Amino acid sequence: MTERREFLRQASLLAAGSLAAGSLEAQPLEPPVQGAWDMSWVNRVTGTYRMAFDTPEISGGVCLHQVRSYLAGYATVHGTTDADCSAVLVIRHKAVPMVLGDALWADGVIGERENLKDPVSGEKTKRNPFINIPAGAQHTSAWPDGALDTLIRRGVIVLACDLALNNFAGQLATRRQIPRQDAKKLVFDNIIPGVTVMPSGIFATCRAQAAGCGFMYSV
Repeated sequence: MTERREFLRQASLLAAGSLAAGSLEAQPLEPPVQGAWDMSWVNRVTGTYRMAFDTPEISGGVCLHQVRSYLAGYATVHGTTDADCSAVLVIRHKAVPMVLGDALWADGVIGERENLKDPVSGEKTKRNPFINIPAGAQHTSAWPDGALDTLIRRGVIVLACDLALNNFAGQLATRRQIPRQDAKKLVFDNIIPGVTVMPSGIFATCRAQAAGCGFMYSV
């Protein structure tokens, strides 16, 4: 009887140890950050409500409408503030011109290709039509509180795909017949303030979901 009691005691200790080890293994650990990637944005995903917007196409700036509608909807229904609703806008693939300044739009190629109007003149745009929109602009497709730079000021986290930016730089080098390194410098020097570059849009979207965000495909 004593031997049986001792056997059960040892078995229970072993089981407890296994459970404890399993609990430790199940807890997610933040992996170390390699290189110079700025991951501080993850610490800003703190809202009660959290959503990631995956944006591979410009599509007339529909992603901006969706982010604004997300913030406005929760404010209307739940009385939230912007701080209560974390929004992560991931700009990738063909949408990357959205996060670039006017110098990259000046030749009119993007405006022509995407059929986008200048917010003031209504002509095919030769500037980024999603930022610095003057009050009273008659041809803007963005709400006054829903332009890209306005959303950044409201606390929306905007992430851009490094792969897509480099691909755009390659296209720019060919189009303007300049060295690729010069084109790359031009692209990265003209990223809109407040935008954080991530290794890829896929990584950015997945990381936002790991931080508790829901997912919306913005096209």
